[in-house]
Amino acid sequence: MPLTLDVEKQSFEFDASWSSAFKYDDTTFYTGGPQRLQGALTKQSGGTTVSRPQGTKAVDVVGLRDTGGLLLLEAKDFRGHQAANAHRMSGEVCLEVALKVRDTIAGIVGAARMAVVEFPAVQVAAALQPGPDLMVVLWLEDDLFTDPVKTASKLQVLNSLLKTKLTWLNARTFVVSSSKDAHLIPGLTVSDLP
Repeated sequence: MPLTLDVEKQSFEFDASWSSAFKYDDTTFYTGGPQRLQGALTKQSGGTTVSRPQGTKAVDVVGLRDTGGLLLLEAKDFRGHQAANAHRMSGEVCLEVALKVRDTIAGIVGAARMAVVEFPAVQVAAALQPGPDLMVVLWLEDDLFTDPVKTASKLQVLNSLLKTKLTWLNARTFVVSSSKDAHLIPGLTVSDLP
């Protein structure tokens, strides 16, 4: 039985090859636990105190395949807001996703240690062990993705940046769009919401 999750302006449908898929950043575990880790760190610099806000971030979707593979997916839909997000397309969005992945992994480990039942925390944490496939996906939509060649080039550049940020994780990274390479994630179908 397929499982459908609505994120941003899209519907993500996971087929029967996925044993679990859930909106991690909407779980009560995340909102009542890791997300509450907020505050500011201060630093003295030249007689001035500089405050740097800190907080925990999370990916949108965590999926677990029957074969033991794990998916961490972040959806970004800049359509209709391209000008406001243009600076993020130069690579900032990749740093944002990498930070969300880092914090999500820490949260998953914590959930497994607490025996959370809201989602299969122990199985998801076990999928972080060497062996199972770990996929990190940035699903990106943008008004500029009209020319297939330019879109492919842009997504490839962003994927290289994301892969560089996550070399410590030994994960397969994908930066994809509905207009290009949407088939790369097995058992996942994405469609625009009305």
